[in-house]
Formats: sequence, C-alpha cells, structure tokens
Amino acid sequence: MRNGESHNEKGQSGITATALFGLCPRCGAKGVWAGPAALAGQCAACGLDIERFAPKGRTLYLVVLPVTILLMLAALKLDDVVRLPVWALIAFWGTGVPLAVIGALRFAKSAVLLARLEKEGLI
Repeated sequence: MRNGESHNEKGQSGITATALFGLCPRCGAKGVWAGPAALAGQCAACGLDIERFAPKGRTLYLVVLPVTILLMLAALKLDDVVRLPVWALIAFWGTGVPLAVIGALRFAKSAVLLARLEKEGLI
C-alpha cells in the first residue's frame, strides 16, 4: 500500500472478483485461492490473514446440498428430454458437476470472507 492510503478505499475487489480471479479484498492482488476451492492462509501482498476469517466446518453444507439437488434434478430432466449415450453423459456430468460445485463454493466462501472482513472493519 502507498503512503497515506487507508484500507477503506473504493475500487476494492468484490465477491465476483474474489471468487473468479482470486483478488484480495483489501489490496486487490491475486493469490486468495490456494486450490480450486481452498482459501490461502494469507495474502502475499498485504499480509491479510485470510485463514482467520475463512468459513470452516459444516456451514458450507448449506451451499453444497442445494447445488447437488439442483444438479440431480437437471440430470433427471436432461435424461427425459434427450437420450444421450452413456459416454456423453459421463463426459458432460463428469466435468459439469465439479465445475458447478467448485464455483458455488468459491462464491460462498468469498461472500462469507468479505462479510467477516467488513464486520471487523478490515476492508
């Protein structure tokens, strides 16, 4: 951060930028994600302790369960409408399900992280 700047400035990354691009909510540098859906311990640029504010435990079941139910309903509806061969179903759902679950987890974790950081007054 440059001299004279505070942590509370406009132009900080939001939920979408944090979820999709891994931008730090405080400084905007990349590196919030250590894995596909795993938050890093801290920001390499500004030293923000991300792990302290990261959602943990069973709270993320509230995200995964509805996504799983929607994917199951979509699979059943797709099977009724279009009779695809088994290899096409495996290819489609084998890539679609992980992408949907990881995307939902990234958005949920980003939203919780940003809410907790705002509550503490760090962004």
